[in-house]
This record gives sequence, C-alpha cells and structure tokens, in this order.
Amino acid sequence: MTIPGKTAKMTLIGRRRKTIGWNISFRLPNVMATSTLNRTAVIYARISLDRTGEGAGVDRQESECHQLAARLGLDVSRVYVDNDISATSGAERPQFKRMLADRPAAIITWAQDRLLRLSADLEKVITLNIPVHMVTQGTLDLATPAGRAVARTVAAWSTFETEQKGLRQLAANDQRAAKGQPTVRPGYGYRRVDGRDVVEANEAAIIQEVASRILAGEPLRAVARDLNSRQVPSPGGAPWQGVTLRQLVTRPSLAGLRTHRGRVVSAFDAELHPAILERDTHDRLIALVRDPARTVSGVGRPPQHLLSGIAICGKCGAKMRRMPGRMTTTKRGGAKRQPPAYGCPVCYGVRRKQSDVEAFVVAVLLRRLESPDALDLVGTTDPAGAAAARDAVAAIDARLSSAADAYAAGAIELSQLTRITTQLRADRDAHAAALTAALPSSLPADLAGPRVKERWATLGIEARRAVLSALLRITVQPSGPGRDFNPELIRIDWLTDTASAEV
Repeated sequence: MTIPGKTAKMTLIGRRRKTIGWNISFRLPNVMATSTLNRTAVIYARISLDRTGEGAGVDRQESECHQLAARLGLDVSRVYVDNDISATSGAERPQFKRMLADRPAAIITWAQDRLLRLSADLEKVITLNIPVHMVTQGTLDLATPAGRAVARTVAAWSTFETEQKGLRQLAANDQRAAKGQPTVRPGYGYRRVDGRDVVEANEAAIIQEVASRILAGEPLRAVARDLNSRQVPSPGGAPWQGVTLRQLVTRPSLAGLRTHRGRVVSAFDAELHPAILERDTHDRLIALVRDPARTVSGVGRPPQHLLSGIAICGKCGAKMRRMPGRMTTTKRGGAKRQPPAYGCPVCYGVRRKQSDVEAFVVAVLLRRLESPDALDLVGTTDPAGAAAARDAVAAIDARLSSAADAYAAGAIELSQLTRITTQLRADRDAHAAALTAALPSSLPADLAGPRVKERWATLGIEARRAVLSALLRITVQPSGPGRDFNPELIRIDWLTDTASAEV
C-alpha cells in the first residue's frame, strides 16, 4: 500500500490472523518546497564528545549546513551550537533550549541525531510545525503527518541504538573491572599514558602527606587550610575542604583496589595502575574517617567551643551546646547578662557555666595524660597485626560465600549451613576486633608525658575536640537553680580499659 503524495511506503505482510504486520521503508527527498513567505532558517550543530576542546566537529557541521542553506536558497539568521554535550545523557542543552524558544521558520542540521536522539526532544521540535533540513538525510516536514511519522520512527531507532550501546558499554566495563584494568579516567595522583595510569609525583606526594597527617591525628579542616595557604592545587581547582580530603585519601584505587558499581571487585593490574598508598594505610584511613567520634565534615563553620556536641545532658541524653548568657534583672532593676553556658537544647533541664565545665574537664584530662601509663591511652600501630587480621577476615568471608553457594546448590542442608555460619561469624567478629585494635588511635602520638600541658597549648580547637571525643564521655548531671558549680556533677567516663571508669 502506498500513501498518495507521500514518501513513506507500507507493504502488507502475512495473511493469517494475528500475524498481519507492516514493512515500512522511508525515502526522504533531498529538497522540499519551502514557503516563499519566509526564506530564513537557523543552523543547529552539536557533538557529544569534544576530546580536543577545539570544536572542530561542530565547525564542520556548521560549514556543511551553510552549504545546504545556499543550495536551498535560505538565509541563515542564526547559528546554535551545543559543543561537547550528549543528547541522551539528560544534560541540559542551553542552545537547543534557546532555539526552541526563538521559534525559527526552519532548522538546518547535519543529521537528525545531531538535533535530537530522544523522542521527548522530538516532540518539542514538532510543536514548532516547521521543516527540518538535514545535510545527510534530506528534509522532514514536521507540519505533515507523514513527516512526523518518519521523524518519530528515526528517533525511536536512535533511542534503541543508544540503549544497545549502553548495554555493550556496561558489559565491557564489567570485563575491564574483572581483569583489573584502569578505569575510564585516572583520578588525582595519576595521568594516563598509552593506556596505563602513571603516578604523578607531585600529586602522589600530597596524597601521602595528607594520609600521614590524618593518621597522626590532625583534623581534616586543619590540613585543608594548610594546603590552601600553600596554594596547592586541588583536583577540581576549588579550595580544599575537609570533605574533599576525606573523599581523596579513602579512594580504594590509591591502594591498588579496583572498584566497579560502588564496590571493590578486584585488585588493579600493578603494571597498569600502581598503588600510591599501602593497603594497611588505606584500611587505617577508612577506620579513622568513619569513626563517629571524629568530626570529618568540611561543610559549614568549624566548631568554636570545646564541648559543643560532645558533652551529654545527664537528664535526657541529648548532646549539649554552648548557649549565650541569659539576661537577668539586678536588685536595682538594671539588666545583666549571665556568663555563657553549656545547656541542653532538647529538655532544657541542664545548664552549666561554660568556663567552669571546660576548666574541670581539661584539668582531669591533662592530669591523666601526665601519668606514667598515659601511653596506654594513646595506643600504638601494629601493621603486621592489621594485615594478618584483614587476611583472616577476607578468608572467612570467602568461606561464608562458599557455604551459601553450597546450600543454594543443594549440597548441604540448612542445619549444616547454620552451624557453619555461626562458627565462622564468631571467628570473623574476633578477627575484626583484632583489626580494629591494630589500627592507630586518632590522637597525636606525643600527647602524653610530663610536657603534655605544653603540647595541649599548641593544639587548635578541632584537635582538642578530637582528643576529648576519642578519650572521654562527658555527662553533665542536673542541679538545682542558683547553686555553685559542683565538679561531682560532671561525670567523666574514660573510653579505654586502662583508665578508671569515673572521676
């Protein structure tokens, strides 16, 4: 069957019930009659990936579109270019959007997939009710049913092609990850040379410095401020922040671990991607930055007060915060502001003078750190123990996985699986505890001994808060109104086995 006056040809195939279908072929004319009332058109050019940044691809498209305009006798009123932007990624194409808003009389483009690839974008162009002239595919008259049908069919096949390409790319990425091959782009610390990730010496030195300083107990914000003051370039060019450093030094790829779809799947081929950090260093960094007692956020203002968010309300258990002094009335009728205090923002049932609480807590802490056994609080690092514990945990995980596979395959009964997993999980917990014990403390190694007061005086507010969070649990018990400060109502629990439970 042929549609009179149109360029679409439809042929009936099959004669049985439920098997009737259509073969549809399209032949687009090279030139189409254009209204003589408006002989203007705009050009739209786009390329998905511009590797050189020079825009050579869109320049070639624009040149051929100008040639087509000359052959059609059309005057080009404007050129719209979206360079290095995919039409299928969902990213906004500002020039495409502006072109639609300008409602041109006709569009000239190199091919339909340069103008659009998604059916949703096609429908936006169809609303213009104008012809689209293409260098490689002829002309589509979107003002006619046949022209719109052709355009929608081409768009549907373009979408299909894009989805198929995505599936092939996913399969290729899975295969590359399983073989430990490099990722699409090398991260900070590396540069790509002939398909290999080569260590960038200056950036690698920054990574190793940051890792060392964090493991020594230095707060992320303090390290970020130092890098900014030294004008060390960051990966994105923006100022360093604590969150930037946390994301940087905890990247598994720095330890030679290949991640795919959000999890570690293999080790990199060392010839293609060498490690910058030792595996044990990576594990210790992960444990440290995930410690809930350590503040790692680089967003917002740094903490200004020693015990805000650390001291705990003895009445409701909420974290206390520093509050400004209340305004009170003197005996003579004047106004007076009380000193600032730590108060509970939840139950408002506990409030204590800030300076008194801080002085008492610091005195208790430093007295303990001056004692002969203070090094027991700081702890030491055991790299060999960490490696052995980590390997043991990995081996148990492999055995647990094998047991689950055996049960799924019917090789063992549920009762057998239960006995196996119960014992293995107990062993795993023991090795995980050993791994945690082998990791370093978040405290400065020299914060112990007779000169601890001098060392404490050199620490910033963030470092002091990190020490308090790592060693103490501070609970402020309620007291009656108007009473003098009573240190017995400040409960201090030491978060170590070697220190006394209460002071």
